[in-house]
Amino acid sequence: MDMGAKDKVGNIKPEGEIYTCPACGYTDGFHVSFKVPDGRSQAEIYLICPNCHSRFRLGWHVDLSDF
Repeated sequence: MDMGAKDKVGNIKPEGEIYTCPACGYTDGFHVSFKVPDGRSQAEIYLICPNCHSRFRLGWHVDLSDF
């Protein structure tokens, strides 16, 4: 469990167009969330299904050092 999710955070392989939830089949894309560890200048990007609220990691990070 991570980031307030009731269930374990899943993984999605970042390839092709990513718009379908592998947990429930919802096909209209995802919400986006960021996890920033204390004192770090990089955040991990998570996808959240608007339908079933499952959360997924893709291994994507964003640099926050300019903020």
